[in-house]
Amino acid sequence: MIATQEKVFNKILSNGLTVLVRPNHVLPKVSIQLWYNVGSKDEKSNEKGIAHLIEHMIFKGTKTLSESDINMITHKLSGYCNAFTSYDYTGYLFDFPSHHWQEALPIMADCMSNCTFKEELLASEMKAVIQELKMYRDDYASSLIEEMISSIFVDHPYHYPIIGFKQDLWSLKRETLINFYKKHYVPNNAVLVVVGDVMPEEVFAQAEKNFGSIKPNPDYKKETFYFSPDIISKSVIIYRDVKQPIVMLSWVVPGAESRTDYFLDVLAWILGLGKASRLYRLLVDELQLTTDVEAFCYDLFDQSLFFIYFQPKNNEDIEKIIDLITRELQTMREKGVSQEELLRATKQAQTQYLSLLERNQKQAYVIGQAYLATGDKEFLFNYLDHPLQEIEQKVNELLRNYFRSSLMHKGSVLPLAMEDKEYWEFIQQRSDQEDARILSKVQRIMPVEEGMQVHKVKIAKPKDFVFPRAEKNKLSNEVTVLSYHNPNVPKIELILSLQAKHYYDPIDQQGLNAFMCAMMVEGTKHYTGAELADAIESRGMSLSITPGQITLSMLKEDLQIGLDLLLEVLTNATFESYAISKVRSQVLADLKDYWDNPAAFVNQLARDQVYKNHPYSKKVLGDLDSVMSIAQNDLLKAYESFITPKNTILAIVGDIESYPILKLLENTLGTWQGPSLKPIEFPLLSPLKQEEIKYPIVRDQTVLCFAGLSVSRFDPRFDKLLLFDQIFSGGVLGSMSSRLFQLREQSGLFYTIGGSLLAHTDEQPGMVFIKTIVSLDRLAEAEEAIIETINKASTYIKEHELQEAKDALAHSMIDNFATNLHIASSFIFLEHFKLPEDYFDHRARYLAEIKAEPIMQAARSVLDTNHLIRIKVGRI
Repeated sequence: MIATQEKVFNKILSNGLTVLVRPNHVLPKVSIQLWYNVGSKDEKSNEKGIAHLIEHMIFKGTKTLSESDINMITHKLSGYCNAFTSYDYTGYLFDFPSHHWQEALPIMADCMSNCTFKEELLASEMKAVIQELKMYRDDYASSLIEEMISSIFVDHPYHYPIIGFKQDLWSLKRETLINFYKKHYVPNNAVLVVVGDVMPEEVFAQAEKNFGSIKPNPDYKKETFYFSPDIISKSVIIYRDVKQPIVMLSWVVPGAESRTDYFLDVLAWILGLGKASRLYRLLVDELQLTTDVEAFCYDLFDQSLFFIYFQPKNNEDIEKIIDLITRELQTMREKGVSQEELLRATKQAQTQYLSLLERNQKQAYVIGQAYLATGDKEFLFNYLDHPLQEIEQKVNELLRNYFRSSLMHKGSVLPLAMEDKEYWEFIQQRSDQEDARILSKVQRIMPVEEGMQVHKVKIAKPKDFVFPRAEKNKLSNEVTVLSYHNPNVPKIELILSLQAKHYYDPIDQQGLNAFMCAMMVEGTKHYTGAELADAIESRGMSLSITPGQITLSMLKEDLQIGLDLLLEVLTNATFESYAISKVRSQVLADLKDYWDNPAAFVNQLARDQVYKNHPYSKKVLGDLDSVMSIAQNDLLKAYESFITPKNTILAIVGDIESYPILKLLENTLGTWQGPSLKPIEFPLLSPLKQEEIKYPIVRDQTVLCFAGLSVSRFDPRFDKLLLFDQIFSGGVLGSMSSRLFQLREQSGLFYTIGGSLLAHTDEQPGMVFIKTIVSLDRLAEAEEAIIETINKASTYIKEHELQEAKDALAHSMIDNFATNLHIASSFIFLEHFKLPEDYFDHRARYLAEIKAEPIMQAARSVLDTNHLIRIKVGRI
């Protein structure tokens, strides 16, 4: 369990602001989060969508901060900022290097009481929020959850979507925003959470200094809401242009206020998380009626919803699958859950919990959310403190009380009939026309405001950080071993980096490597697929196998069995015919799901053009024809040639000090044998010519992408482009002070825009890749604006932009060592590119010496619209 010194310290200021601090000195980083106990459920009838809109407008300036200051200050200090709105709460977060963490507090305090909500800025941000609303409509799984929540909570404010409806947003006035803001954004309705490299007393002093003078509202009182339980079952069906249907079943369960989160998590693992779960075994393994199944709890404060999600192989089996699930639940309600299931689920919950403890931002989020829901500052650190008998009792009570077939709600996303597609497009055209008519009346004329306070912010001297260094050895079978003892959590992460990536697939059997990887856990010489899943998951382990990489995560005490199981899948996979049939169906379902998501598959459309006739163009999952052509013999041959120790790098990081690591590895993975693999011969790539690619699909919005050829990791322009990428697209920190984000701020054309000048860069050249999602009615305008931004981008670099980019890259290097998995990945990166072990030690000084002119020259060499293709996916 967690030592007492790691628990949360708290103080309540005289104005009611609660301050929670969790020191964590592993990295010189801090996450600062300000939570308000107000969400969309607190909106009145004329305020729908206002909580979320205010979240956006908080960043648009105060009496002292301009609309650019928060983004610019964050970027200048090498930080990250964001915000979130829920049905129950609103939150604002800053992640900073620890020598800058205090700079977040005056910004947060200013935003608590001094936001201006200027009319013209509201107009442009309203357009962006409308685009966000449309974007979420094209996320069909999320849309289905939202529709089900609305259908189930008829008499509760959860009935209304967080983002509101377009007609609500159109009619919101500045005065309404100000009234809501002044009512709810008060210190006695807020919680400040600080997690990271800080001392509690220092945080309390800074909180008092910055927030202490803000007046509370002593009369503030939270409204409570009643939900009328009933024996009722609701059904929601959404028809969309999809190839892969999805189905969700849902039950109303106690909300987060009831403190049942842990027991619901355990139940999710028992029911549908992992290959050893009940429903996965029944529906995917035994009956092969679904290609996937998953269980999860959608946490809400007042009442939560527990979901079971599945992908049917055949639409006509949906009702049969639902009937099987209800029967299984009825059996569980009558007989209870087994001890084996409970132990597996509690182990999985434990490993997930330990992973959470490695990340400041995640910890701060859970601390803030749990405190608002329960008032318990130690909730996170007592999360696992339940005896097995209590867990069994609570899980069985939940099953008996809430998981009745009469209380089950159904939701599905089903393919749109051909005869309905024309009507869908008619609906969308009407919607676009109405948007254009309304939003044309709210034009923004003024340019984006310059920073007012950013120039007053001083850069502090960073704390020293000693970058971890791996101990390097070789096993007798030539596997390179990189090991590092890190005792921060009692876990161990292992990564195997293999030579054979997806582009080693034969041209006519694309997807072979991915298919083979999926088969490796479906049965071995000594384990059936079910037995292997049990052996892995009952110990809280996770094993992920993808083309070119295998990742194994385990508790400290399970290293020996983990290595034994890894060796088993590396050397003894059997590739039985019945399992091949099941996995083939899963791969085909994944393909359908992938090609139902334009924001994802536009990347493949770009690769098809940029890497034409080059191995990098190969599809990781293949396509329908290639997957159908792969036979058992093909999989066996791929296994024998692709899964080899030759040119393999193994990184193992975690609490390993008590183990004779090299001896353990030699006795297990050192016995693994395999052939040498002939390296791929890569053809030369040439810059593209300007071209437009159109991919018609029925969606609310259009994905617009610009793509072209970039440089390899070894190209002398790489670091110059890395710096320019930070300026242009936001780079490693996802900065909202980038050139592309500034375009979003000025125009309100789109909610999101981003990309990279170095996408997929490796030994071979990467891609220039710029992507946004925009309404069809604004597509031409967006395209023109992005082209103009690209063409101007490399003509100038401001001195402060360059310095901030250098600082951002320097400080972000520490993030490569945030968790055991990050450390292992960083070691593999260094070894893969033959970089020196002190690479990170000197990196900042090297980047600091790069001048502006060579950076602009490098940017001009790849960022040229004459050599960029344009891809449009949607109703075009």
